[in-house]
Amino acid sequence: MKDLLRGGPNIAWLLLSLILLLQGCADKETEPFDPNQPVTLKVLYAWGEEDFYNRFGKEFQLKYPNVDFHFVENPEYNPDLTAEENEQALLAHIAKERPDVLRIGGGNDLEAVTDAGKLIDLGPWMKRDNFSLDGIYPPVLHAIQMQGHGTLYGLSPTFVSSAVYYNKDLFEQYGVTPPQDKMTWEQLLDLAARFPVEGSPEERIYGFAEESAAEGSIFGLMNRIAQTEQIALIDASGTRLLFDSDGWRRITKLTVRSMTSNAVYFPEKLTIGQSMTPDNDLFVSGRAAMIVSGDYRMGLLEDKNHTMQTSPSPKEPLRWGMVPVPIDPVNPQSANEITVYEMYGIGADSTAKAAAWELVKFINSDEWAKAQSRTRGGGNLLARTAYNKDRFNHEDIEVFYSVKPQSGEELRQIRQVPPEFQTSFADIVREELESIAAGKQSVEQAVQKIQKRGQAELDSYNAQMEENNGVH
Repeated sequence: MKDLLRGGPNIAWLLLSLILLLQGCADKETEPFDPNQPVTLKVLYAWGEEDFYNRFGKEFQLKYPNVDFHFVENPEYNPDLTAEENEQALLAHIAKERPDVLRIGGGNDLEAVTDAGKLIDLGPWMKRDNFSLDGIYPPVLHAIQMQGHGTLYGLSPTFVSSAVYYNKDLFEQYGVTPPQDKMTWEQLLDLAARFPVEGSPEERIYGFAEESAAEGSIFGLMNRIAQTEQIALIDASGTRLLFDSDGWRRITKLTVRSMTSNAVYFPEKLTIGQSMTPDNDLFVSGRAAMIVSGDYRMGLLEDKNHTMQTSPSPKEPLRWGMVPVPIDPVNPQSANEITVYEMYGIGADSTAKAAAWELVKFINSDEWAKAQSRTRGGGNLLARTAYNKDRFNHEDIEVFYSVKPQSGEELRQIRQVPPEFQTSFADIVREELESIAAGKQSVEQAVQKIQKRGQAELDSYNAQMEENNGVH
């Protein structure tokens, strides 16, 4: 014991040296940024160099003129590959290019990239700089953390949400009470049925217009209702279709009722590369009383009104309002989840992490959001929600985040449907529901046929996935 005590000073120096060494490692992990040192950041950005400079680059370089950018394009999405195969292509591309800053898109890309160890935890950098997350819409952070298994591997300056848009003029013209907060899908579609259905398809109005979708608008509406009410289509194992459940029976009846009432407009299925335009959008053209749509629609409506007012023969602008999206009657405090389409993180293989963090920090800063608030319209909702009112200049802007989104834990309980299967399944649903609407079969007969045909399609899809995995 005496020998150990005699060595006390040496042990103390050893402990002190170890502490300093560990502190040095921590400091190295978040090394300081030298703005006077020229550096070129390699940036993975899907929307092109011009878009990046207009959104972020010009302002950032005014602050840090010694930082330059080299852009790396995202690998092109291949519709002939599965979602997993496209993810693998993205990971291979990142491993090859070794970008400093990565813009990761929606879907499960962030989870795939973080699971592969291609991003670093932003926590130490935020802590070092006291970077405040106050003011960022919490569900945006939760959505990112969910894909990072609780860790923030990225941040997003924007998010996408939806609302019920309604045409004030049509509601007043036909004496119908406008939609209210906390309506269910059934109540919303019943409200749509109060509008007249007379007239030719080219000229008549509709109580509700479903948006076009790649999987078709009939299943698109059904899927929206199921997502709101947390009704699963596939079981947890991914092997059994659940269409013959009470929930899907009810959704089928509600959808068929909307089809036969002629109060709901179901547009044709979009083909790859096709998109809606203001000219063929029933709500923008004033022929639909309601639509559930994203925040982008505000820009379409403002552009349309501007065109109407400045044309050689000026017309009165369309008067429209918004209320929150339909709620789940069982859980009325929550509704559809928000979507985060862009997340910015630092590459694990980056040799310029300090400069990369400055860029990620700037993109997600209060400073950038405040500057965006001076740019009217365009783009998605700002994650720092205090600035949305000035940016979009609409009295109802808060409806996009007034209803609590479904939590990540709730969403995890519902198995995600593979897009490849969903597209083919949607065609089956459309065929069988059109047969009901034509009086050729009952709802129960259609449900059983959809269950049988859909199960066979799911079995085929799973077998193909197993074969592909076997090859890989």
